[in-house]
Amino acid sequence: MPRRDLGLLIFSRSAVHFVNPGCVRAIPSRPKADNTMISLVRQLCWTLRAPTLSRRYRDAGIGFAFIALNQLFILPTQIILDIHSVSFPASILVMLLFTVILLVANCVYGETARFYSAHIRGPTDFLGRHMSFGFVASFIMLNRDHVSNAVDIPIVAGAFVVTTIAGYAGSFLLSWGTFQLESRFRGRQIRIHDHESENKAQPSPSIAWPAPLDGSRKFLWKLLRISAVMARGKSLASIGPAKRGFVSQFMVHLLNTPPLWICALLILAIGLPVYFTTKYETPFESLFFVLFWVMSVQFQRSLRSSHGLAPFPRVRSTLVIFANPVLVTSGFGTAYLWIKTSCTGQTIDDVVTQFRRHNSLAEGVLDIVKGRNSFADHIGTGDLAGTVLDAGIVCMSFKMFEYRRELWQTCITVFTTCAIMAAFNVFLNVLIAHGLGLQEADAVAFAARSVTIALAAPAVQNLDGSTTLMTALVIFGGIIFQMVADWLFSLLRIQDQGGQHLQLDSSKDSGKMEPAGEEREPARQRLRTEGNRVIAAGVTVGINAAAMGTAYLIERNSRATAYSALSMTVFGAITVALTTLPGVSEVIGSLAST
Repeated sequence: MPRRDLGLLIFSRSAVHFVNPGCVRAIPSRPKADNTMISLVRQLCWTLRAPTLSRRYRDAGIGFAFIALNQLFILPTQIILDIHSVSFPASILVMLLFTVILLVANCVYGETARFYSAHIRGPTDFLGRHMSFGFVASFIMLNRDHVSNAVDIPIVAGAFVVTTIAGYAGSFLLSWGTFQLESRFRGRQIRIHDHESENKAQPSPSIAWPAPLDGSRKFLWKLLRISAVMARGKSLASIGPAKRGFVSQFMVHLLNTPPLWICALLILAIGLPVYFTTKYETPFESLFFVLFWVMSVQFQRSLRSSHGLAPFPRVRSTLVIFANPVLVTSGFGTAYLWIKTSCTGQTIDDVVTQFRRHNSLAEGVLDIVKGRNSFADHIGTGDLAGTVLDAGIVCMSFKMFEYRRELWQTCITVFTTCAIMAAFNVFLNVLIAHGLGLQEADAVAFAARSVTIALAAPAVQNLDGSTTLMTALVIFGGIIFQMVADWLFSLLRIQDQGGQHLQLDSSKDSGKMEPAGEEREPARQRLRTEGNRVIAAGVTVGINAAAMGTAYLIERNSRATAYSALSMTVFGAITVALTTLPGVSEVIGSLAST
């Protein structure tokens, strides 16, 4: 027997012993043209047995349930705050509450971190990745609320560029330097090694774009076919070429694009019947916008993995940058609203107002409770989209719990950098914007140029600034970061996509590779430098790109996510606190008008 066939025979025999004989007999054969239905069922069962697929849909289901459940905490809290005229988002308070609860639970029950990693991390990552969907409604509202003086647009753009560059450079350098001082103050070098790597599962793949069957999956299928033949005592020559028929191709495509056809089925089964029965269009529009989002995410990820564009990396990078899901979904949504305007004969102001009727869902619920019109008159698609953003912000508490030790080791860096940059934003950004020629209300909007919208709105309202311009600045700031993030991280030589640092202390983990002799110190210095960059990058993203930047870091599976989430919260809270201090509004008003 030739050596190649002998090796194949040994490998096949080993595979037979490795696989349970009962499973071998149950191995589904390739679909045949003479029995389409049986082949369809076999292909479906074979694909659904993949562990990653079941986990993906479990995470998505729990994530959608969490969007509704977290409103049980946010809605009552926000209503109480609104009744007492407290301008502060309830989602931030609930996030802080969840963080405290998790920390206390971990002190009482030591397995809390392991439970979180096994059952909660996947759904929270799913929500964090798609949190940016909540900004689509704010972007679309710019069709109604926009800068009244078109001459100011170039000035706004110039002020945005100047303050953005200054903000990124200042945040990164300040956090870098502060961390160096904090490390010396603590008397030891803080490592960014994941102290609880055994409790942190691998990131769950996104439901929006399941990965196609890869080469290893195809190889496993061939191996199982060989094992089945050998188990029956047949010759290897009886194995014919594996041809994928139409049914197999259809099933692979169907199982790789489930969000698309699920949204389409829900539109047909729920959205259209509700609209034709009650004339209430919010369910239909909500599902339609979710479909837009899924298509946008799928399109961007397909560009990233496109084999046809592989020979043209620069072209592919450019297409991926401009295929930003928030930008594409907002474009689809804007086109839909303008088509709706032409079909209904209404003005764009009326259509956009029906799309989002209130600043928050709590305002709509209060009006419904007070008996002002019906539910359909107060809850639009844009109002429901805000619940996704709320859920994403609350999920940041889980990321901060996951990296609680790392955050504790860098808390001085985060709080100091956020405090200094908040003062810079509130005062110097306003002065720069006014110096470039903006009117008072527009210049004041730059006080919250990069604060997440949930916190920026109260801050700008306290200062009588333009909330419309503030919203545009926050959204465009987040979109621009998402578009150039990979380039920035590559420029800074930050390799932060889920990998863990090399463990230098063999007493902590003897199973980890450790540099020996003269290689130890260079390796240690390399880890310190990269760790410093990761911390500085996370703080910088949280301060300048807020929730959209943090959502992108979750998608990137970056170790900087926790620093970004904490910085986003602290920076926004300090900004709101500064704007409520006596005399601050007068100072900012004088800076914007003098």
